Amino acid sequence: MNDFENIESWESNFGLLPIKLNPTQQVDRFLMLNGGLGDFCLKTSALGEEDIKNVFQESWSTNTKNFLFIDKDHIEVTNWYDNKTEKIPKNKIEFNINQFYKYLSSKSFKTQNDVVPFVLDIFRQLRNITFEKQDSSEAINLLFYLLISLEEDYTKVDVEKWNISTSNFPDRFEYFVELINQGVRNIKPNLDLILRHTAGALFQEAHREVIFFNPQRDLFGGVSSKLETKIDAYSSIHYTPQYIARSIVENALKSFDLNSEKITILDPSCGSSEFLIEVLKQLKNKGFNGRIVVKGFDSSDSAVRTSKFLLSYENRKQWDNIIQIDIRKVSDSLVEDWGQNDIVLMNPPFISWELLKEKESRDNVLAILENVVKKSRPNQATAFFYKATQSLKENGIIGCVLPTSIFYSEIYSELRNKLYKDLSFKVLAKLGNYVFEDALTDVSLFVASNSKSILLPKLIWTKNEKGIVQDTLREFRKMNANNEQSINNKNFSIYIPPYFPILKDSWKIISLKENDFIKELDIYHKAGKFSAISDVFTINQGALLGVKNVFKISSEEFNSIPTTEKKYFRPVVTNDSLRTGKIIISEYVWFPYDKNGLIFKEENNLTGLHFYKTRLFPNKEILEKRSGINNWWSLTRPRNWQFIQEPRLLSNRFGNSKSFGFDKKGDCVIEEGNAFIPKKEFQTTDYYFYLALFSSSIFDLLLSIYSKPIMSGYDLGKIQIKNIPIPNIHKNNLRENGAYLKLTELGKELENGNSFVKQVIDDILKSYFYPKF
Repeated sequence: MNDFENIESWESNFGLLPIKLNPTQQVDRFLMLNGGLGDFCLKTSALGEEDIKNVFQESWSTNTKNFLFIDKDHIEVTNWYDNKTEKIPKNKIEFNINQFYKYLSSKSFKTQNDVVPFVLDIFRQLRNITFEKQDSSEAINLLFYLLISLEEDYTKVDVEKWNISTSNFPDRFEYFVELINQGVRNIKPNLDLILRHTAGALFQEAHREVIFFNPQRDLFGGVSSKLETKIDAYSSIHYTPQYIARSIVENALKSFDLNSEKITILDPSCGSSEFLIEVLKQLKNKGFNGRIVVKGFDSSDSAVRTSKFLLSYENRKQWDNIIQIDIRKVSDSLVEDWGQNDIVLMNPPFISWELLKEKESRDNVLAILENVVKKSRPNQATAFFYKATQSLKENGIIGCVLPTSIFYSEIYSELRNKLYKDLSFKVLAKLGNYVFEDALTDVSLFVASNSKSILLPKLIWTKNEKGIVQDTLREFRKMNANNEQSINNKNFSIYIPPYFPILKDSWKIISLKENDFIKELDIYHKAGKFSAISDVFTINQGALLGVKNVFKISSEEFNSIPTTEKKYFRPVVTNDSLRTGKIIISEYVWFPYDKNGLIFKEENNLTGLHFYKTRLFPNKEILEKRSGINNWWSLTRPRNWQFIQEPRLLSNRFGNSKSFGFDKKGDCVIEEGNAFIPKKEFQTTDYYFYLALFSSSIFDLLLSIYSKPIMSGYDLGKIQIKNIPIPNIHKNNLRENGAYLKLTELGKELENGNSFVKQVIDDILKSYFYPKF
């Protein structure tokens, strides 16, 4: 039987993190946190004679709908939005825990009357009146006054106590003060609960308002609100969702000695201190009694002001002002002295090299990474990541959000190797593209300590679909509470691998099912049944034409040009040409090359050509502007290996098992894609064998493990797929194997457009070559 009066049973059954509503005054009232939807308040005793108004105030001010009370036989659920209370027998919940949580979640939907939109709506109206579009700091300062008015006379605020600036109040400010103090449905806001438990969501949205808000007046002089987000819709700086910050802090603290006398905590890109507030809450919840130094840097003045306001309040109300707070506005955090820290928490700016406009910013990134990332164009987040690891004390902890490219990109391999030697990894998670709002960034989570350990990290893999990450992190919490070792779900996996990294020179996180498959592959590989694809083929990148509309012509145009000129054209293979083993040619490309290179050394030799008169010369000015060319009539990158016509397997640049074909004559020019050229002599049947293999579902699985996902497929370039294990026709008398003969025949079927043989190919590969999956 579950002991519902025991708060730990809620963590193990529901995967929710219990945080005390007010640690200094209440011992049995908790906020049960998941990630917004599904959060609720809980008291581990009965409702009794409590004033229901106070109950509703607490649940509303913590941005939840439900407040649960436990008595001897029932769980009593109060809901401020429905304005009702219901008693549910414990014995009904006992065997329907998941259903009960779904029921609570169904009654926790977001509304405009919730505390965050309520406060933001008042703030937005105030902004429309004051037109403070340019001064975000002053706008945020007025929001502080509005909130403080819930406890004090806003005209007599002690600015030093609240760590805010003085403000000149705009006309009608009193109106907004009255509005916020009225609350919703006679539920008066509780400032302490708002600042402790909803500040993250509230101030992240408030910052979005002051940065992007465009005041509008309608035809009748009234005010309307409009968020202009499209300008920075794909901004490289993303706000940290609360549930992500919570999970990172939670797992970081698991690895830290809480008996320490003093902790120094740093967030070098603190924003409005989502991480710093969260770590203080969790430290308080765990009863930490040591001294705390909190450091935060940010380049945004309004973010720094918010951090000071929130941290000062937390320090005064919960810690008796014993925390040493150092929040600074800086121009570039990377040039600051980060000191030595016990805990570093951060969501660093995800700014690509191309978006780093200032030379000084680029130089700062390169200076930090000079020994671990060479001759490349790194993301700024990488410099934050590396500098953070170097600022850890012995046994210090780092917990952060990172661009997933750091886990697998070739340019970061030296950095990865160094950090894997220096740190003890605790948790690595691939969370996908749906973590940040308005951003297409592939995000990962990283927790490690600066210590030596033989223990392997826990890995979290999530399917790249919206809404999965929150459930996954809740299941992770539940799994830890119940001491389970792994979870294998179609949408996510959580497990400890038998070795790490799973792939050579990569921290790529794969599903548990894929991990089991790769373990079997490794055994096959060691038995000599496989070779790396780079041992069998040289993979060359296709031509770059430079100006596509000039050099390519349609089949109809090709048929109409003089016969004597056709030898200067070749069929071109583009993304639309390859369809599951079959090559479909619809265009030709100007390719005046033979085995010795460019045929026309002088322009005078071209002038008699029809193509020169009708296509090349009219575009001469455009063609001459290309960089890196010696002759304006040549292709930008024809690729020397294409001068010789010989059989080749071809693929698109990005794709999957449908993206391969066999150029038997070798007269095609591959544009941007890849050509697979045998390293040793091939028979024609060998090409068909590999065409069948590359066109199989097994190969899709191998791509999902080894390569980088891009759009609806994978990167098929040599860097990504070079280590994929494949049978080697030069070993194990493969050509004499009956399965080889079958696959070569099926490869011919694919070449002729019969894609229905794919299932047969898969069956043969599973039966004769690859482990079952």
